[in-house]
Amino acid sequence: MVVLDRLPSGLAVAALACVLSATAAGSIAYGVGFRYAQALGKSELETLKTNHAEQALAADSANRVQLLQQITRATEAEALLFDAFDRFTEEKRQLQERIPHVTTQYIAAPGAVAKPIPRCVFTAGWLRDYNTALGVPTSGQGTAATSSEKAAWPATGTDTELLESGVTPADILAHAQDYGVWARSNLVQLNALLDLQEKD
Repeated sequence: MVVLDRLPSGLAVAALACVLSATAAGSIAYGVGFRYAQALGKSELETLKTNHAEQALAADSANRVQLLQQITRATEAEALLFDAFDRFTEEKRQLQERIPHVTTQYIAAPGAVAKPIPRCVFTAGWLRDYNTALGVPTSGQGTAATSSEKAAWPATGTDTELLESGVTPADILAHAQDYGVWARSNLVQLNALLDLQEKD
């Protein structure tokens, strides 16, 4: 204010008016700039929200398409598996019908008359080794063996391993059918799983 006191009164008023005018203009410019920046920010935020919503919608749509494709593939694989299981069951049924025929008679030469099959003996040791080859645990492994299991699993090199096991050729053929269905079912499931992984 010392500077304004030295100025002539008209000039002081003009200077004061200029200062007030500049302050008012700055305040107005600040307000306009602030509102412009605020409006611009809101506009950019809305644009960003719209872009994010569109991207989320596109990702959701792509995920739905992929999910439907996976469901379709899984359904097709399941249908193929059930068809294979049904086929295996039917083949097993047909084989079971033939077990008595092929395990009770034989022909020694072409054109000869069918005769009863000679008695076939499988020893307890043979049965033990057969089951061991298939991975069936012996009485010494896993849970405690019952008395019948102990009798079926004689120690190697003992005379009891040469006793008759009671297993017949029909039993072995029936077991082979069950084992074949199990192995083929596992193979079909494994191949279906590998096919699904390749498609993904």
